Amino acid sequence: MTIPLQKTALALALCSLAVTAGCAGCDETGVLSVVPDIEVAPTTLDLGEVPFGVERQGTVTIRNLGNGPLTLTSVRLSDETLFRLQKHPGDVVGAGVSDVAVIAANAPEVVGTYMTTLIIESDDPDEPLEEVPVRLVAVAPPPCDDGNQCTEDWFDTDTSECRHRFADGLTCFPADKCIIDAVCSQGVCLGRQKTCDDNSACTRDYCRQIDGECLFIEDASTCDDGNDCTFDSCNAQGCQHENLPSGEACDDDDLCTVADACFQGACVGRGVREGEACDDSDSCTTGDTCLSGVCTGQSIVDPTQEGDVVFTYPLINWPSGAFLHRREVSMSRESSVFYGLDHLRLPNDEGLTHVVFAMNQCGSDVYQFSYRPPDAHVLVSYVRRGIQIGQNDLVRMYVGVRQRPQDGYEPQTTTYLLDRTGQVLASGVQTLGGETGRSLLPDGSHIYGVIWPLTQGAPTAEDPARQNLVIVREDVQGNVLWRHERTSEDWAEFLGVAGPRVLFWANGRFGALDFNTGAQVWSQPTAVITKEMALSTDLNLGVARASYQLIGVEILEGNQIFEYPTEVDASYFPRTDPVISADGRILVLMERRNLETQQSEGLDWVELDRMGNVISSTRLPYEFPGDCSLTRHEDYYEDPYPTVADDGVAYVGYGDTFFALNPGGGVRWTVTSTIPNAYTGTVPVLRDDGVILFNEKSRAIIGVRSNGGRMSDAGWASFRHDGDRTNFTP
Repeated sequence: MTIPLQKTALALALCSLAVTAGCAGCDETGVLSVVPDIEVAPTTLDLGEVPFGVERQGTVTIRNLGNGPLTLTSVRLSDETLFRLQKHPGDVVGAGVSDVAVIAANAPEVVGTYMTTLIIESDDPDEPLEEVPVRLVAVAPPPCDDGNQCTEDWFDTDTSECRHRFADGLTCFPADKCIIDAVCSQGVCLGRQKTCDDNSACTRDYCRQIDGECLFIEDASTCDDGNDCTFDSCNAQGCQHENLPSGEACDDDDLCTVADACFQGACVGRGVREGEACDDSDSCTTGDTCLSGVCTGQSIVDPTQEGDVVFTYPLINWPSGAFLHRREVSMSRESSVFYGLDHLRLPNDEGLTHVVFAMNQCGSDVYQFSYRPPDAHVLVSYVRRGIQIGQNDLVRMYVGVRQRPQDGYEPQTTTYLLDRTGQVLASGVQTLGGETGRSLLPDGSHIYGVIWPLTQGAPTAEDPARQNLVIVREDVQGNVLWRHERTSEDWAEFLGVAGPRVLFWANGRFGALDFNTGAQVWSQPTAVITKEMALSTDLNLGVARASYQLIGVEILEGNQIFEYPTEVDASYFPRTDPVISADGRILVLMERRNLETQQSEGLDWVELDRMGNVISSTRLPYEFPGDCSLTRHEDYYEDPYPTVADDGVAYVGYGDTFFALNPGGGVRWTVTSTIPNAYTGTVPVLRDDGVILFNEKSRAIIGVRSNGGRMSDAGWASFRHDGDRTNFTP
């Protein structure tokens, strides 16, 4: 090959300059050298731990840093028992070019360390031989048992991950031993309830859930015939009812009779004159008189129109102030008694912290109960309060707190159980954890969540794990049927019970446990879910507020099916938690905000379908004041709850306006207040008599005439209508 004269001269000139500079770029004749220069990376190839059945591969890069071509005369492995050369580099690597050798390891079958060496021979004058050690450690696959007897578990060698699928039809064994003939269905253990019946009217029969034993407890009250003029007893023949002697005092429950006495087993009273005044003990009537032997009053509800205020029930005006949270109201379906939990400010002169009040009819007091625990005036990092109504109007009031870091960060829960007159049946302070939610179940058992600290004192910001979320199911007697723990960071939630699944959120994952065993059924990554989730087993749907969006997830398998809005948008976000109507609409109040001015600009009432698609969006007739902070609740982070009736009419308040809204978003009626934040912290509660209750600010309960719509067990009508159904859907 002839080199052009000008190129030869240029090469000699460059070489001369290089020699002058002390560079070894030329040979002894002064001609520029053209040589390869090999570089190999990495110098050691570690394939790490490889489970049985899994193939693994790694790459070694061969780069030519020289100015001449690099010829690879041999690239091979010293031992090919387990390893093989998956990809061979080319025979020649050009100057400034890279190539790769890919080493693959066949699936190991025996535990141990396996090694080979990648040998690279080339025409590099300085490093003609390169050796790269290759290493892997064969290990057994990780245990994939998820603890759920209703899933099949295996290690997937293709993905190197544990896999689980529902093992429907398998026989399973619930922790509740009163569930028999149980089989797996959709990852949970389901069966039928064991029947306990000794055919005696003189006993209470029930199945003990912890061991499945039938218990028959003698109880004379089972023979109570409700007649004041009989003596009730039980013998081998069953219930006996013996007439009391004539003349025994009794009460015939007739307000228009006096001198009631027993006569031949019946309670008989002497009537008063027709038209004489009486008291029917109903604050929803006025002008009570005896007519045809019955004490009758004129309803104060019937003459009103829908949307009219029927009555106002003022709360105690505590000198130091007090407020209601949205979580702190409930109503009994048995007696339509409305319950609230007043939270007094700290510190205060009354020496109290919380006051439970009960009210029925149109503002009649039932009872008031107040308490102050030993540490009542300690400021806390967070607090969870609530009241739940069980059978026979038993009220369970709890306050779960975690102290501030400087006070030790200790959690505790104070609990009181009150009867229907406000008398304390049981109380206690649990110092091992802060309760974060509880479901009262139809069989009398409980499922609840507790936040349990991992260490004493406040964790540091670097601690990845700060607490445990402990979920427990107890039977009627308080025996623990199962217990589930999982480590969490700052926030974790017990979300409630949906059919046979117990739902939670912790460490970025939404999950479900088997109601009957406590085993995890599934968990899926989601955005942060805080405090509440609307649940519908009919729709296989849970909907929760997560930061600036609503997220919808399937209850059966946990798949996230929608986000609304589809993108995080700080200018348009949920102002309330969602509810689900009986016909399957998801309802939520949205706020519009100007990000430049940070001024709230309006409210929209939005209806979504199951997949998160907008059915309707209605701008409500509401104007924010110039200072929108005036519309916030005393607890700044508290928002209102909506409620939806069985006829689809929804109710929600914000700021100084309370709305009744038709399906489709049309405004049915409004109630307004002179207080700018009157209805921000409210939750509407519907009664069966056509009256809806909600609080105005924190110092009054208002009763307003509704159209007669009632709460529905379908969907998720409200978070606070019925204590039996708090965090629970059948």
